[in-house]
Amino acid sequence: MLSETHKFPIKGFIETSFLDWRGELSSVIFFGGCNFRCPFCHNSDLVLQPDQLEDVYLEYIILVLRKYKQWVNRVVVTGGEPTIHLGLFNTLGYLKREGMKVKLDTNGSSPSVLRGLVHDGLIDYVAMDVKGPMGRYSEWCGVDVDRSKIEESIRFIMESGVDYEFRMTVVPDFHKEADVYEVAEYLRSAERFYLQEFKPRKCLDPSFLNIKPFSTETFERISRNVSQIRVTGIKPEERVIKFREKKSRAKEGGG
Repeated sequence: MLSETHKFPIKGFIETSFLDWRGELSSVIFFGGCNFRCPFCHNSDLVLQPDQLEDVYLEYIILVLRKYKQWVNRVVVTGGEPTIHLGLFNTLGYLKREGMKVKLDTNGSSPSVLRGLVHDGLIDYVAMDVKGPMGRYSEWCGVDVDRSKIEESIRFIMESGVDYEFRMTVVPDFHKEADVYEVAEYLRSAERFYLQEFKPRKCLDPSFLNIKPFSTETFERISRNVSQIRVTGIKPEERVIKFREKKSRAKEGGG
């Protein structure tokens, strides 16, 4: 068992979840702290004040995983941003020794860490959040970001041999439809690219709590266009996008 000297910045734990690993039952570990300040982030406590949250001891997590091992053999490691922590390798090592498959959620800011984790056989699945088009990446993240590292992570993930997905949270007004389609085109050769609908809850920037989510109709239309781009490489015409954005805002009460 772990000794008390092993300190890990784990600030949350869900014993069982059907939401965090597509099609699979998993446990979820939350690391505190993040090097991004995305205004739409819904884990603001983990990002802004992790030291004020209670620690969850890895010893306890291991005991729970052993208890549920008959039903749960997967763990999602998320945050915050796990790759900023030196203890990540040891944490995943303990999970792998318990026979767990590991999915890592990451913002892709540390390609060297991703390479090390894959080299050491510590992750089985990677989910990378792509915040928006590369040309304005710092704007999406709320801090200055080395875009080359994001691009390096994307390339490495796609070539690593590890199962993966890319995903983008689409925020009305903050993202334009053209931004979504630009990302879809950039990731056209990726195995999986998912859109996530923005939900105004616990946002890092409180003003984002006032943003009204897309209507189901609008989100489904954007998703269809993304699928078309990934299959054909053809994006909707710019004038059509602008017309539909204006029409959607009027219909949804956005002015």
